[in-house]
Amino acid sequence: MTPSRAPTLRGAPPRRPRGALAALLALALACAGAQRPAAPAAVEPAPSAEAAAITGLPTDAPVTLTAGKDAFRRGVELEAAGDLAGAAAAFEQAFQADPAAAVAGANAGLLRERLGDDAAARALYLRVLDRTFNFFPAAQDLVRLDARRGHAAEAEAELSARLAQHPDSVALHNGVAEAALIQGKLDLAEGAARRALKVDEKNVPAMVTLATVYARKKKFELAKMVLDNARQLDDRDATVWNRLGFVQLGLGDRLAALECFRTAAGLRPDYPEAHVNYGGLLADAEDFAGAVKELELAVKYGPANAVAWMNLGNAYRGLKEFEKAEDAYRRALSLDPKLVDVHYDLAVLYLDGDKPGTPALARLEAAVGFFDAYEKAGGKDPRLPAYRKDADRAIDREKKRLAREEKDRLRKEAEAKKKAEEEQKAEAAAAAGGGETVPAAAEDKAAPAPAPAPAPEGAPPKKQAHKKQGKRAAPTATEGAERGDK
Repeated sequence: MTPSRAPTLRGAPPRRPRGALAALLALALACAGAQRPAAPAAVEPAPSAEAAAITGLPTDAPVTLTAGKDAFRRGVELEAAGDLAGAAAAFEQAFQADPAAAVAGANAGLLRERLGDDAAARALYLRVLDRTFNFFPAAQDLVRLDARRGHAAEAEAELSARLAQHPDSVALHNGVAEAALIQGKLDLAEGAARRALKVDEKNVPAMVTLATVYARKKKFELAKMVLDNARQLDDRDATVWNRLGFVQLGLGDRLAALECFRTAAGLRPDYPEAHVNYGGLLADAEDFAGAVKELELAVKYGPANAVAWMNLGNAYRGLKEFEKAEDAYRRALSLDPKLVDVHYDLAVLYLDGDKPGTPALARLEAAVGFFDAYEKAGGKDPRLPAYRKDADRAIDREKKRLAREEKDRLRKEAEAKKKAEEEQKAEAAAAAGGGETVPAAAEDKAAPAPAPAPAPEGAPPKKQAHKKQGKRAAPTATEGAERGDK
């Protein structure tokens, strides 16, 4: 929940943005697994089970590199330095040199996604599956890419066709299960996950998908049991902890959910879904600085994730960073125009915040416009009537304040005009009198004092009396001589 600044809305309740916890629950389908990162551990000929779990690679993945080893390492270094285009080209070179190195091709696809080239990314995932049909990260990334583009059914059909040729492929069964899950085909997803487990009863991705199905069916205790079993097999698989966070939310234990998401995010710095979920809960708990840190990681590794941008906007808003919040909200809308809650969050931002360079009345009227857009797009929230009422009152007060200011301005202008006219009249009168007039007080001050009247002829000089002092004035020499003569 974010605090309300708005001094003009005294007594108004704090504005809770849409999209924090609500968006987490809406993301439940899309967060069963994670996009696999570019993984330096995959360079090693035989990665350990722990390293494989951290990088999202199955322990039996064919990741040994021969001819493309140097190019792969160069790709890892360039990715770490932020040169995504150079890293993608290096990974593609490694994949070209060693077609068996599925991880190089999948990493190249992942980076092409982050660069916004979805077509090139999809082509790379398919090439990896052509050469290594049982490489799950490529199947999973293909599903997630198509799902973000609104084509989850296309991914399902693609992987199902490949299953006809490789019926025992655990990776393909898991890919179909995830595509079905995203579309809400719970029974199909459950069946595909069970078929994967029939081939490999200890397959963690299949367990995560099965638990997700149970959670969607409100069987939270059963989902938790499946995830606890998966955790016994691999407690460093971030996807298990991420899914467990949703199950804990379903069970009503928010603190446990927060801890699960925190663990998932800590295990995988480049796991955008975990950072979205953890950051969303931190924002909901008003830890905005912590939320910004997590959500900035989410949009770094998942720049096309609209919900991540929306939650990041909420976190910026909590820190009273208006411009950053608005930019994040608008980025979310550009990625997903159907994300209705963004209109609500923009309305709350404009209602309570101060936008630099924007008059208060214009800002408040814009807030009402965003509320209108939210309702027009089908959005509903029980707090909306009260917020609209607050906005109308604030607009009315602002209009009255502006009217008072305008009245004062006109009065001051009238007074200044009157004073100027009087001064002009005085100057005109002085000019008509033939010269400048001197004020009477100035004339008195300039006139010389009258000279004393002269004494009559033959009159004795007038003695000057001494002023009274504490002692008698000392006698003059003449007086002393006179007393001595006497």
